[in-house]
Amino acid sequence: MAAEVRARTKAAYRRKNTIFLFILVLLSCFALVMSAYNLVKGSWLFFVAWLIATILAFTYVLIRINTVYPTYILSDRDYIYMKNWTNDFLPYDYGNKVKILSEFIPAKTKIVEIPIDEISTIIIGTKNFIKRNVGAETEFVKNIRQLEKTRDFYRKKTVSSMDIFYVGTYSGECYYMPIVKFDTGNVIKIVRAMQNVNPGLVIKTSGRDYRSLRVRQ
Repeated sequence: MAAEVRARTKAAYRRKNTIFLFILVLLSCFALVMSAYNLVKGSWLFFVAWLIATILAFTYVLIRINTVYPTYILSDRDYIYMKNWTNDFLPYDYGNKVKILSEFIPAKTKIVEIPIDEISTIIIGTKNFIKRNVGAETEFVKNIRQLEKTRDFYRKKTVSSMDIFYVGTYSGECYYMPIVKFDTGNVIKIVRAMQNVNPGLVIKTSGRDYRSLRVRQ
């Protein structure tokens, strides 16, 4: 696979999070040591408190790593590759049957491979923008409705505001993933490269960051 362009979270954003996570890992280790110390002392209340702090801190580290680093869009001459979470939208396992654990388990990731000459449409924008430009019975609309109906305000707000990269094919299939904090320039380069391979590609975008893609159609 001869990669031409990879779009992922911005380098500055990754560096900032690397420093923050390193500090948090150190604090997590300190909390683990303190929980062990209180266990040996027999201070059960402090042991439980430090143990909970350790679990929460390590869980946050795992979720944050899963948020910042693994997802990307990659293109070569013939294919586009999209690495995303298996639940399509969020870095934690919000669909877990044990609800209390749903936000503490990192979501697994998947990679899809799509031939560029089979792609009919690229849409970049919020979920509402994409919904206005695709059929009501598409997989995207069906999946997003589940999140729109959730009682979790944070989850609903997060999905409502995120930019999403949507790929539609001539056969009616669709693929999509959030591109929050992605390097805008590299996303544009990938779409331009796809246009060179597939001149009939229809591109729809919202917002100023991707307005240059609306110029060339």
